[in-house]
Amino acid sequence: MKIGTFTMLTIYSSLAFMVLISLSHALSKDEVPADPVYDKYEEMVALPGGKFTMGSSKSDGKDGESVQRKVTVKPFKINKYPITTASFRKFVRAKKYKTDAEKYTWSFAFEAFVPEAIKNTIEQRLPGAPWWIPVQNAYWRQPEGKGSGIENRLNYPAVHISNVDARAFCQWHGWRLPTEPEWEFAARGGLEGKEYPWGKKFEKNRMNIWQGKFPEENTKADGYHGVGPVDAFPPQNDYDLYDMIGNVWEWTSTKFSATPSAKDDAPSPEEENPSQVRFVLRGGSYIDSKDGKFNHATRVTTRMGNEADAGSDNLGFRCAVSLPTGTSEKKPKGKKKNADKVAREEPTVTELPEGAKFVRPNPADLNGKGKKKKNRNEL
Repeated sequence: MKIGTFTMLTIYSSLAFMVLISLSHALSKDEVPADPVYDKYEEMVALPGGKFTMGSSKSDGKDGESVQRKVTVKPFKINKYPITTASFRKFVRAKKYKTDAEKYTWSFAFEAFVPEAIKNTIEQRLPGAPWWIPVQNAYWRQPEGKGSGIENRLNYPAVHISNVDARAFCQWHGWRLPTEPEWEFAARGGLEGKEYPWGKKFEKNRMNIWQGKFPEENTKADGYHGVGPVDAFPPQNDYDLYDMIGNVWEWTSTKFSATPSAKDDAPSPEEENPSQVRFVLRGGSYIDSKDGKFNHATRVTTRMGNEADAGSDNLGFRCAVSLPTGTSEKKPKGKKKNADKVAREEPTVTELPEGAKFVRPNPADLNGKGKKKKNRNEL
């Protein structure tokens, strides 16, 4: 039987239309195809909540870390890992989202990873912390600016993420940012009064921090010079949570106060404009130290504050979600932790120090172009 050209075109068009219809039903308006390799990093852990002592008994705490108080946390879930570049990319593709760093056209990157050609264009450095470089076009997809990329960093934390960006991602999933008490409850892993998620004493190869003379030399004794994969080390506590301390700072929904109290522990109201508020960051990053001899001492109580639109290549986040009261507890395993060094590949990423207060300068004064945006930026 002969079929005319017009009839064949009609059949092909119909088939193509049916394929498009089936795809539109398979994926909602905000979804992108699942990626089994990286979607596992979005797993959440359910925690029972409860009462615990928040804050450090140490007298050397910075930014209100040494203010202790009794806190009660309701049951909630929290991401097992910091949100990865792969997960954030999925969100960006679905929502066509632009981060604050993209809108401002620049962000901070640690000088050790910034190409000399870019360094030579910088006319202004961060006062008191010249190792921070305001790099044109640095954002989550190209962490060190033009020419850098994420091809080998899809299981790394998404960085150059502002509090505003983190909220948008979490809301897309039907989640939210954790409050500061929730974050510390999770980091402690059921242990009361300990400095680290795994216990009282510092242990090697449990987290990514700076080891050596800062900022000139990092011995990379933990295997990394800058940001590393979210699962580069074993789980840090008996809740099976990874990277709670070290690697990247993590945003919370709690307003920052240098003298925190119970009234400060609540999340910022959703109707409030977050860009006008300073929020708490927790956990320290790869440019922090074991004992606080430079930057912050990295422990479960480590904290600082920053403006909601601030970003750099050591700022990341994870999400949380509330659970009904009475949710069963995530039982600590009670097994011996594997502190053995895990095989890791050497990253080619950036790194930055923190603690300096900074008014976000006009990028035009730094690189000759960009949008003007005043903003205090603590790294």
